[in-house]
Amino acid sequence: MSFLTNTRLRLARISRASALAGLYLMLFTALGVSADVLVRKLFGIAFVGTDELGGYAMALATSWALSYAFLEGAHIRVNVIHMTLRPAAKAWLDVLAACVTALIIGVLAWQVWIVAFESWEFDAVSNTPLRLPLWIPQYLFLGGIVLFLLSAVVVFLESLGLAARGRYEAASALAEEQNQVEEYTS
Repeated sequence: MSFLTNTRLRLARISRASALAGLYLMLFTALGVSADVLVRKLFGIAFVGTDELGGYAMALATSWALSYAFLEGAHIRVNVIHMTLRPAAKAWLDVLAACVTALIIGVLAWQVWIVAFESWEFDAVSNTPLRLPLWIPQYLFLGGIVLFLLSAVVVFLESLGLAARGRYEAASALAEEQNQVEEYTS
């Protein structure tokens, strides 16, 4: 296997673990919010910061799952034209899509980095009773975005190499949802 293939497979394992961590984070958040609601209803006592932590948890779980969804081909695509193309055109369109994805996520990562760094530099805290330093959830969010960026760059480079060598089906397979072909042809 090539270096890029090994890297993609490693990123897939890390992405899966990251997505599972996000899932567990959301589960714990749901349990915390449920406990808050029950305790508030039964005893008139509210937990401080449940809503704030829930918002951070939602953002983190989302960013941590983006790479996994990308590598599984689960992001939404419009395939009306794509599925009618010949293998070569389809592969080059997939290469372009991976390139554009990497560029957009690269810009997003850069902007998140700027915001997180400024929050750290100026000791910005949330405007809530928790007074949580904002750089903490922002850097954790950035970790998920960087994982997505690395995955997009590796898929772009690997699919570019495959398409350039004429291995069009293999190049397209990197971007397609696993069950997509059966879904549209049956």
